[in-house]
Amino acid sequence: MDAVKPAASVDGYFYEVLSESLEAVHVEATEPAGWYLVSLLGDFTRARLPDEPLALRLAEAQHASPAERVKTLKEVGDTSLYIAGFFAESLSRKLVDADYYIGLGRGAYAALAGQLSGSLTDVYGELAEKFPAFVDVLGEIRRRVDFAGADLLTLYTQWLRTRDAWIEKKLRALGVMVDASEVTILQ
Repeated sequence: MDAVKPAASVDGYFYEVLSESLEAVHVEATEPAGWYLVSLLGDFTRARLPDEPLALRLAEAQHASPAERVKTLKEVGDTSLYIAGFFAESLSRKLVDADYYIGLGRGAYAALAGQLSGSLTDVYGELAEKFPAFVDVLGEIRRRVDFAGADLLTLYTQWLRTRDAWIEKKLRALGVMVDASEVTILQ
């Protein structure tokens, strides 16, 4: 049975989950982009999603001062990535779907890459270029961090459908002996 491993920090925890998720969805990220995503995840553990529509924020950025434009573009890119990655399932039942957020976020990061210089240009360029792939990575992270609240039957049903090794590992950690022909719950 797998032991629970404590993380020294929120960033340490998210770095580990990000690394596993990048590997699981077969996406490569540079180290700076990886740390950017770790920081984004940490920020959203404390931040509230903005109430103002992101498209409006993006439009306002065009007429803002350079510093305010950078801040707004970053907010739009980060929020779009987070929403599309963590809420993709619920977005499919909304007026705007994940593709809407992918377009907004990709555009915001591309604008940032074009406006800034130095290493951040490369990070924002990578985020823009791989935006849909990073949405998949955040979706995988959501699946992994939301595991504690998941219904055991739902997890098992998902394992039956996908035979996902990560789900199997978590089921075993919960005392479910996963076998292709039978399932036993240890008490």
